[in-house]
Amino acid sequence: MGSASAFMGGTKGSHIVLDHPELLAACNGREIFFEHTDGRIVLIYPMGDRVLVGTTDVDADMAEDAVCTESEIDYFFDLIGHVFPDITVDREQIVYTFSGVRPLPKHDATQPGFVSRDYRIERRAGAGQGGGAAVLSLVGGKWTTFRALAEHLSNDVLAELGVERKVSTAKLAIGGGAGFPDSEDGVQRWIKGHMAPGRDADRTAGLLTRYGTRAGEVISFLDAAPDRLLHSTRELSVRELEFMARNEQIGHLVDVLIRRTSLAFRGLVTGELLNEVAEILAGPLGWDAATRTSEITHAQEVLKRFHGVQVHSLVS
Repeated sequence: MGSASAFMGGTKGSHIVLDHPELLAACNGREIFFEHTDGRIVLIYPMGDRVLVGTTDVDADMAEDAVCTESEIDYFFDLIGHVFPDITVDREQIVYTFSGVRPLPKHDATQPGFVSRDYRIERRAGAGQGGGAAVLSLVGGKWTTFRALAEHLSNDVLAELGVERKVSTAKLAIGGGAGFPDSEDGVQRWIKGHMAPGRDADRTAGLLTRYGTRAGEVISFLDAAPDRLLHSTRELSVRELEFMARNEQIGHLVDVLIRRTSLAFRGLVTGELLNEVAEILAGPLGWDAATRTSEITHAQEVLKRFHGVQVHSLVS
């Protein structure tokens, strides 16, 4: 906007996901959240039948891919040994890795792990050529606090405009969180109330986990025509993939694997799955044979390049 600034200075954080029954059992259903020997806060987190381990803090070079490195994996193994010295972990038990860049404030000489995770709002009056409107820049922040910081930022914008807020969003339930059961008994009642022939408790629970209470809308779509589970996984059906294509902004095959389901996260992507999902999506998304092949190749490349997952496929 014609006004140079340097508010941001992100750090890279990586995680690994382990298929490790012994470590999972040792966690006993609890997240292990602690200060490691370097003073950083780290975690060992059981998620279903997998264990998530994180995270690192490394100065980010935005000219390079944000990927989990061998030295970061060594760091994770070290922190696991700090808490569970009798448990052995090796690279063969890693089913998925992922990395991202935190949008933190510029930190100059401060060590990456000690940069504030808070946010601030910078105001510049008459920014840009010839002055004009003020510019508000959101610096920092976390996904886990986006609701609060969004309301804060919008309040500041309203103040600039001389307008008062009419509705607070602080306790407004959105998306699949609206009306979500507030107890385990409530969850079980929801599941039992939405089971049907061909859709058992596990499948129904999976839909509730994936969509929240929007699963009711998904189930109505599934029941509107004949459906079947995929041959390559019991966690997806033909109709659900068609629902995703229509309603969930699927652009690529890999979206289903890493953004709309936890299949890649849990190390459950196979060549058969790639082929079957690509074939089913081809209809609603208008893919020809060449596009299907391209999408399978693209998914393999993304999984390998960014997540350390090697998937072989006989392209159909």
